Amino acid sequence: MKKKTPDLLQYAIWIDQKKAIIACMDKAGQITTESMESAIETHVRFPGETSSKSRLFSSTLNNEKHQQNKQHQQRKAFLKEVASHLSKVGVVVIMGPAETKYELHKELEKKKSMANARLELKSADKMKLHEIKAVLKERMKPSA
Repeated sequence: MKKKTPDLLQYAIWIDQKKAIIACMDKAGQITTESMESAIETHVRFPGETSSKSRLFSSTLNNEKHQQNKQHQQRKAFLKEVASHLSKVGVVVIMGPAETKYELHKELEKKKSMANARLELKSADKMKLHEIKAVLKERMKPSA
């Protein structure tokens, strides 16, 4: 007797540091989209900040290290949140202009539920919603 395989979904994700757009296509070809804003603070000013140089140079470095660590933690949380929105994954196409797409790829590889999923990376500048949907529709044509 054959094991019944679940209907796997195809995803296209456009991601950068500010937001992620997730498009999901089911077996019937229906596409749903979801947009997520990140809480990553890209550049924060400190009270009294005037210059990166000061008499107490080490305190400036500590502030910078603290800010970099905070950004890293925020980016990690954002990637985990994006990954948590994926279920029954067959294929994921990850697109974006920066390093964030590679970090998401690494995060998805860690998940046990993604063990049999195919992950693809594509470099892409800003994309509109219809362009992201077109990536999924294009993928459906060869298998049809």
